Amino acid sequence: MNQKIDFKLNFNYKDLKKSDKAKVIILSILIFFIIVGTIFASVCYSIIKKSPPTDLNNLSSSFEQTSYIYDEKGELLEKIDARQYRTILSIDEIPKVIQDAFVSIEDQRFYTHHGIDLKSIAGATFTNIKSKNLVRGGSTITQQLVKNVYLSNEKTLTRKIREAYLALRVESVLDKPEILEGYLNRIDLGQGAFGVEAASQSYFSKPAKDVNLAQAALLAGIAKSPVEYPPVKRLTVDNFDKDKNKLVGTTVIDGTEYYIVLNDKAFERQKIVLKKMLELGKITEEEYKDALDFDIVGSIKPGIKKYHQMSSYSTDFIKAQATKELMKLFNVSADEAEYKLLTNGYHIISSIDKSKQNQLENVYENLKTYIENGGESINLSINIDPNENIIDWAGNLVYLNHDKYFDENFNLKISKDDYSISNSKDLSINKNFLRVDKKIDIIDTYKFIDKSLVTYNIQEIKIPETSFKNQKDYIVIDHAFLNENPNFYKIVDDNLVISNEYINIDRTPTTQPESASLITDVDTGYIRAIVGGLDTKSKNQKIFNRAYDSTRNPGSLLKPFSVYLASLLKGDRLSDVVDDTPMYVDGNMWPSNEYRGYKGLLTRRLALENNSNVAAVKILQEVGFQKSVETLKLIGLINENDRFLTTGEDPSRSDETLDGLGLGNLHYGFSPYDMTKAYLTVARLGDYKEPTAIIKIIDSNGEALVDNSNPSGKRIYKETIAHLLRDVLRTNVARGELKPMLRKYDQGAMMGINKDSSDMWLSGFTNDYVITTWFGADSPKISINMDRNYLIDTYKEIEKIAQDGELPGKFEAPEGIVKKFICEKSGKLGTKLCEEAQDGYLESFEATNVPTEYCKGHVKLLICNTSGRLAGEYCPKEDVELKILFKRDKPYNSKDHGGIYPDDYQYVPSLYCNVHDEDWYMEHKKRGRR
Repeated sequence: MNQKIDFKLNFNYKDLKKSDKAKVIILSILIFFIIVGTIFASVCYSIIKKSPPTDLNNLSSSFEQTSYIYDEKGELLEKIDARQYRTILSIDEIPKVIQDAFVSIEDQRFYTHHGIDLKSIAGATFTNIKSKNLVRGGSTITQQLVKNVYLSNEKTLTRKIREAYLALRVESVLDKPEILEGYLNRIDLGQGAFGVEAASQSYFSKPAKDVNLAQAALLAGIAKSPVEYPPVKRLTVDNFDKDKNKLVGTTVIDGTEYYIVLNDKAFERQKIVLKKMLELGKITEEEYKDALDFDIVGSIKPGIKKYHQMSSYSTDFIKAQATKELMKLFNVSADEAEYKLLTNGYHIISSIDKSKQNQLENVYENLKTYIENGGESINLSINIDPNENIIDWAGNLVYLNHDKYFDENFNLKISKDDYSISNSKDLSINKNFLRVDKKIDIIDTYKFIDKSLVTYNIQEIKIPETSFKNQKDYIVIDHAFLNENPNFYKIVDDNLVISNEYINIDRTPTTQPESASLITDVDTGYIRAIVGGLDTKSKNQKIFNRAYDSTRNPGSLLKPFSVYLASLLKGDRLSDVVDDTPMYVDGNMWPSNEYRGYKGLLTRRLALENNSNVAAVKILQEVGFQKSVETLKLIGLINENDRFLTTGEDPSRSDETLDGLGLGNLHYGFSPYDMTKAYLTVARLGDYKEPTAIIKIIDSNGEALVDNSNPSGKRIYKETIAHLLRDVLRTNVARGELKPMLRKYDQGAMMGINKDSSDMWLSGFTNDYVITTWFGADSPKISINMDRNYLIDTYKEIEKIAQDGELPGKFEAPEGIVKKFICEKSGKLGTKLCEEAQDGYLESFEATNVPTEYCKGHVKLLICNTSGRLAGEYCPKEDVELKILFKRDKPYNSKDHGGIYPDDYQYVPSLYCNVHDEDWYMEHKKRGRR
C-alpha cells in the first residue's frame, strides 16, 4: 500500500513548558561548552605536539651542555666548556633555610600539587582582574623550571600551555626533591647569577651552605623579578647618581666600567619573604625577629664573577654577537643570554673564514713587530712635561711615567711630597695623579720598551666610597679603613707604597699605536675576519675589541654620508657646484683644507675626490643639520645605542655642528664595525644588512634558533642614489686622493683623518668585500703621524687576503641611470667650449633628475697678452690669442675672502686693450716703413 506521509515538525520555543525551556537552555550551554572545549583541546594538542623534545629523566644535564663554535665549512673554531661555570649543588648540599624560603614565597603548595596549582592560578586571575593589570603570576616551581630550561620568556598563551604540559610531565617522572634541586640550580637571580650557589657567591662572596635565614630570604625575593629585586645593580658611570645610589663596588665587563650599587627594593622584598615564612610556620617568631635585626646590607659583598675567556678576537666577537641574538630571541638580559650560550649545548655556525682570519692575524703580528721596532712610517706625537709624564696640547695629563709611580711588582709608589699622615692616622694623598669622583682612579701609565711606546691600563684603588673624603686637591682615607686593612700601605725610604692587592691593574702592556680591521662579505653581510688590536697571539680574554667596542673620531670617513648622501637624498645632483674658496664662520676664516689653498668651483663629485673641507661645510649648510642627522639615522649610525651627541642631549658638546657633521670631528664617534655598516650599504646599493658573524645558532635538539642565511636586507634608499655615491667613491680611487689604490678592477674607498690627527681610517669595497681599517693610539689625545701610503699598503695587503686571487666584477649601473657630458665649472650640460677648455666630464644622473640647461659661463675671447684685456683693432697679431675663459655668475672679489684667490681663478676682461691704441699703431707703422 502506497501512502504519502506528510511529516512536518513545528517547533516554537515560546510554546514550551518552563521545564522544557530549562532543558533546552541547559542542552544548548552543554553543546556550546563541548564545541568550545573541543576547539580548545584541539588547539592545546596542536601546541603541545610542537613542544621541544625533552629528556626529563636527566634534567640536570641541561645545565652542563657544552656549546661549540664552527666556521661555515663545519670546522670547529672553539669549544665553550660549561664546566668552569657550573655552580650545581645536590639538594642535600642546599641548606634547608634556602629551600624553605623559595618554596614559601614562590610556591607554598609545592609539595602537594602535581605541577599545576589551580588555586594559585585562580587567585592570580582574580588579583589581576581586580587590579586591571598583570601583578601576580600563578606559575609553580615546576612550571618555572620547565620554562627556564626548555621555553622562552614570551608572554603568550602558547607558552603557558606548553609550560603546563611539560610541568605535568616533569612531575610524573621526577620526585619533588629532584625538581626543587633543578629549580634552585637554574633560577635566574640577577646580575648574571644563575642558581643559589652562584648568587650566594655574587652577593655575599660565600658559598650557599653558609647562608643564614636573612640572606636566604633576600635570595628568594629575587626570583619574582631578577631585574627588579637583585640586592645590587650595575650602573654605567653616566647613570650613577651619588645622591640616590649607594656605591658598594665597581667592575669591568667587556671593557666597560660599571658601578655596583645597592637596590632598596630587594631589602623590602626580603621582609615580605620572611613574613611569609613565619605565616607558613617555616620559622619561629624569634627566628623572624633575629632575621629582621640582622645587618643584611652590611653582609652584601659583591664577588667578581668569572667571565669566559675567548681565544681570539674572532671567537670573542662571535660570542658577543651570539649573546645579542639570544637576548632578542628569548627576550632576556645579556647575562641570561650569555649563560644560555655557555651552558645550553648550542652549535654556533659562524661566518668567520678560518684562512682569512689567520692571514689577517699574521698581518697584525707583523704590524706589531714593525711598530715595536720603531717603524718609520708610523709615529706618535708625544708631549712630555718636566715630570716625564705625557700631556696633551692643553697641558692635561694623559699618561704617568710608569717607573716613577710603580715598582716591578706593581705596588704604587707615592713620593713624600704627595702624602701626609695625621695624628689620628688618616692618610691624605694629593690628587695630581688621580681622577676622583665616586671612586679613586689612577691615571694610566706609560713606558718605552726598546723603540716603542707601551701603556698600562690602571683602574682604581680599591677603597669603598664611605672610607674616603674627596677634597679639592687631595683625598683623605679614613683611619678606620686603614686599621681594618693593615697591609694597605707601608713606608719605604719616606715614600708611601700602596700594596698591589688594593689596585686594579692590567699588568700586560699595550703597544701603541693600535689598529683594528674587518673584512665583510658584500652579498651576505657576513664578517669573514676581524681583528681588534695588535695582540693577536694572546690567549687571554679580549676585554676590548677595537673593531667593535671602540668608538673613534671618523673625520673625513663620515663625509660621504653626513654630507654627500644627505645632499643626494635631498635631490641634489653630483654635478651641482660648490665654491672651494675661503669662508668665515663666527668671524673667523674656517675651515682650512688638507691641501694648500683653495681649488675654486667644484662639482659634488670633484669636491669629494679632492676631500675638500670647505666644500663639505658649504654643502652641509645647504643641506641642513636636520637632513644630515636624518641620513645618519637612516643608515644606522645614529641609533638608541650610539654615542652621537645631539643638541638636546648636550648643547655644550653637541655633534650637530659644521665641524661635527661636515668634517666628521665628533666627540666620541663610531666604531670600525659601525663604519663598515655604512659602507656595506653603499656596496649593496642601498640594501641595508647588519654585518654579522653568526650564520645560525642550532640548539641541542638540532632546531635552528637563529638563521641569518637569507642574504636579503632592507632597502633604505634607492638603488640609483646608492649607485651615484658608489660611483663617486670609485672615482675617488680612479683619479682622486686615493689614486695610489688604483687596481685593474672597480673599487670605491674613502680615507678618514680628523682635525687632531688622532685617528686614521680607510674604508673601501669591491663587489665582493668591504674592508675597514683603523689606526690610532688608545688615547685620542695623542696624535698619530702616519705615512698615508703605509695605510694604503696595509689596506692592499688586507684586500689581497679578502679577494684571495678572485677578481671582482665591475660596478654596473642599475636601471634609471644616465650619463651626460657636463661642465665642471657650472654643473650644467657641457658645450664644445667646455670640452675644448677641458673643463668637462661624463657625469651620472638619475634619469628623472638630469640638468636641462647648457653652460653659458665659458666664453672664447681674443685677448691681448700685453695688456691682459680684450684685443683691440690695433693689437698686433703676435700679441693676441684666442682664450677660453670661464665667467662666474658673480665676479670673484678677493676682499671678501681674505685677499686669497682660488687655484682656478681667471680674470675675464670686459675692457679693451689700452696699450695698443691708434697712436701706437701709427708710430709702429712709420717704423715699419723706414
